Amino acid sequence: MDLTLHQLRLFLAVVDHRTVTAAASAVGYTPSAVSQQLAGLDRAVGTPVFDKVGRGLRPSDAGRVLIPYARSLLDEAEAAQTAVAGVTDAAAASIELATVESVAKALLPGLLAHLRARHPEIDVRIHLLDPTPAIERIRERRLDLAVNIENPIAPHGTPDGMFSWPIIEDQYRLVVPADDPITGPVRLADLADATFVSAEHHDLCGRFVVAACRAAGFEPRSRHELDDYPTMLHLIAAGEGVGLVPGLGLTAPPAGIRILPLAQPLARHISIVGRRSSEDRRAYQVVRQQLLEVAAGLDPSINKAA
Repeated sequence: MDLTLHQLRLFLAVVDHRTVTAAASAVGYTPSAVSQQLAGLDRAVGTPVFDKVGRGLRPSDAGRVLIPYARSLLDEAEAAQTAVAGVTDAAAASIELATVESVAKALLPGLLAHLRARHPEIDVRIHLLDPTPAIERIRERRLDLAVNIENPIAPHGTPDGMFSWPIIEDQYRLVVPADDPITGPVRLADLADATFVSAEHHDLCGRFVVAACRAAGFEPRSRHELDDYPTMLHLIAAGEGVGLVPGLGLTAPPAGIRILPLAQPLARHISIVGRRSSEDRRAYQVVRQQLLEVAAGLDPSINKAA
């Protein structure tokens, strides 16, 4: 079979997205270009790799056999590129990095400043994206690295085929209006009657807070749900409620609030994930080290570097 890596990448994009149009949009090609590559793959294999099912495509018997080999070949090609770069000690790279907003604000300005000063050959491009879709884009080779957030209450572990590098243990604190009489350390169970200003309950951080409160024996009652920590803090300062906020969301607190410790530590674990086949890339190792340095420079009373 005379297969190309390009054909296999587009084949897997269609496997993952189930239509040529969706796959083309995901990888930045026109549908006709994807169709042409699939036709070439059919000729190379000697039989169609997809069957039509309604408006979508489903891997044929031959396509299902091809899937694990396609993933393995692409991983091996990436590992080969990484190994060759290691021989030449090359760190030059353009890296597509996905992160969430609170991590971006707290860590990425320092990371980018370090890279400009010490490793200008590494160009990091930032995308704001939640971990789940970011990890899917890494699988599809549309991103290189992503910030992952682990919830210790319901851990999900390292995704298959990925490496995971711990960066920081992001401790939660209770934030209250400045005139609130409560003092710390605070037990979560003592907040059962409180009104919360919280992250949206459907997103990762919001689900974490809800799970922590349920573990403490109550369902949190939220007056406001939003996905922006600075706005949350200003609403708390205005007397709209209390909030559980991670340390990376407290790097520039406004006036009018008090930040209290929790009696039982509560933290989200921040890591960097990427494809295992590229784990040894020197440029990735440089980014990891610079992130650890930035994290170590944060307020130790708020956060703990990995």
